[in-house]
Amino acid sequence: MVHLIAKYDRCNDYIGTPATDKTRHSAAILESDDDWNEASDPEFDDENDDVVHELGTDSGVEEKVNAMFTPDVSPDSDYEKAKNFRCSCRYGEGGPCSDLFSPEEMIRRRLEMLSLSPRDQMLILLGKISCTIHLGDKTSCSKRKSQTDRERSRTTYWLEGQQICIDTFRFLHSISKERLTSLLKWYKTEGLVPKEKQTGGRKNNTRSLQLDDIKEVVTFIQQYASQNALVLPGRVPGFKRDDVQLLPSAHTATKVYQSYKDSLLGTERRTVGPSSFRSLWRQLLPFIVTSKPMTDLCWLCQKNNTLIYRSANLSEEEKSKRLLEQEEHLRVVHLGRSLYNNMVTDAKRACKKNNIKDLGPAPPCSRPMSQHYSFDFAQQVHLPSNPLQPGPLYFLVPRKVVLFGVCCEGLPKQVNFLVDEAHTISKGSNAVLSYLHYFFEHYGLGETDVNLHCDNCSGQNKNRFVLWYCAWRVAVGLHKSITLNFLVTGHTKFAPDWCFGLLKQAFRRHAVSSITELESVVNESAVCNQAQVVGKEDGTAIVPFGDWQKHLKPFFKPLPGIKKFHCFRFHTDSPGKVHVKEAPDSPEREVDLFSIGVCETQLPRTPPKRINPPGLDLQRQMYLFTKIRDFVADEWKDVVCPPPAPTRAET
Repeated sequence: MVHLIAKYDRCNDYIGTPATDKTRHSAAILESDDDWNEASDPEFDDENDDVVHELGTDSGVEEKVNAMFTPDVSPDSDYEKAKNFRCSCRYGEGGPCSDLFSPEEMIRRRLEMLSLSPRDQMLILLGKISCTIHLGDKTSCSKRKSQTDRERSRTTYWLEGQQICIDTFRFLHSISKERLTSLLKWYKTEGLVPKEKQTGGRKNNTRSLQLDDIKEVVTFIQQYASQNALVLPGRVPGFKRDDVQLLPSAHTATKVYQSYKDSLLGTERRTVGPSSFRSLWRQLLPFIVTSKPMTDLCWLCQKNNTLIYRSANLSEEEKSKRLLEQEEHLRVVHLGRSLYNNMVTDAKRACKKNNIKDLGPAPPCSRPMSQHYSFDFAQQVHLPSNPLQPGPLYFLVPRKVVLFGVCCEGLPKQVNFLVDEAHTISKGSNAVLSYLHYFFEHYGLGETDVNLHCDNCSGQNKNRFVLWYCAWRVAVGLHKSITLNFLVTGHTKFAPDWCFGLLKQAFRRHAVSSITELESVVNESAVCNQAQVVGKEDGTAIVPFGDWQKHLKPFFKPLPGIKKFHCFRFHTDSPGKVHVKEAPDSPEREVDLFSIGVCETQLPRTPPKRINPPGLDLQRQMYLFTKIRDFVADEWKDVVCPPPAPTRAET
């Protein structure tokens, strides 16, 4: 409907920019339909200027309308088009006919055509077509003595005594292929008769939208957004614009439209249809959007946004205070994300410089470079898994598989540790450090300096044992320096989540019954994913679990207030000490982690004592055997759900 309003640009000046008659007519021609009848255009008065200016109050709608309705007819753009235009015929003097016309002459002829009204253009084109179209019963080939019966009409194109091709004719007359074809068909059936709209044009169309109708829709949506939307500082995740007004997810377009209809009940004003309502919303108010349901969002952001939303009746000082709190939080988040991105960029540059194209193993400190790794747990999966899920399996608890990923973002490649339920000791620090230590030994690139990133989960990553492990690696010479960085809670989307997403997509498409089949699915899910089985279903362990907590506890002491820090740095020049910062731009403070009387020479060089996998208890084995076995592929029944047997501990 808004497109129809654009056709009135040649009759009024509501766009607001001065233009010559040619430019104004050009805008009308480019925006109008091919068969538009100018005689049906209504007369507009100067009141429309005020209407459109009111549409643009406080939201940039006027600029949006101008951008939509103003075509590109600048001399520079037309000159480039004319300069670059070249046909492929041979009607010219030994070359294409487009070479017969200079760019300036092409522009002059195009502007002459554009200066005419659509009806006048149509009459001129129909006149030229009538002079050059061949509709006789016989062909008119000059090289033949006898002519044959004509099978189809033929049209030649001339300009001031010079034959030209159809491409040059269309370009010089600024006419589209569709419009020329439409006029040819019209002439063949109706002859030299002006083409009129069957409906009589917009003048006789009582259903077309007027500017007042559009004004009411835009004003309503703006007022609705001012009462219900959130104008948040910073960029909202999932939206490219930073001026977005976010409606709650429950306020769908249907609900807003219903509120619009209810607001017009009992009045004589016209109600716009739902499709036109949505179209006007998308075109004129794209910065007002309905949020989508999301997960794993920052609670602090949500709390601050709620306070901002409810601050309508508060004083300006209180509003400013709440906005400043949210802006400071977003500033810290931005610093953390920038630090992460810079480290990833440096890691990729280091791999390219050293011509590293795959993971290790490599001896410790064998390459004088820095590398970046990220690690995280993913949501566990269940075996067996079937894309055509059997109904009863939905209510059961199949065999669980824990996923832990370590991503080398310089390549990028991620090693995904597949931990069967029988080999799951916990998701705590012992498991995290065992996987990390195995990764450095078997997949590390031999870098001297390591940058690590992970989330803020205190039970898994942000605890004293992970700090002790980093300090231990530096002190015993496995690395020269390590930085351990934690992303702000709620803003922790990073490379492992990307690789886990590709893995889960492939997993949902395949029927998987065993760890072996899951390993194949992970390896084939993407070039960045690589599987590492921790242990088989029968109890065979591949990745050893170590008791790192007891191994390091005699030599280190806890760090007070660990949760408030986000950046930790360890260096071989100060063994046993950690440099901590609350934010990337905060001042650094040094803290000694060694226990009293401990030095780096006393630290153990051997790995910790192994923890044997717990296995499945008899009750769980019985459940898998009786409830899950029927859903497993026949060749894996005795592997995934074998007959129950007591474990060593139970024996």
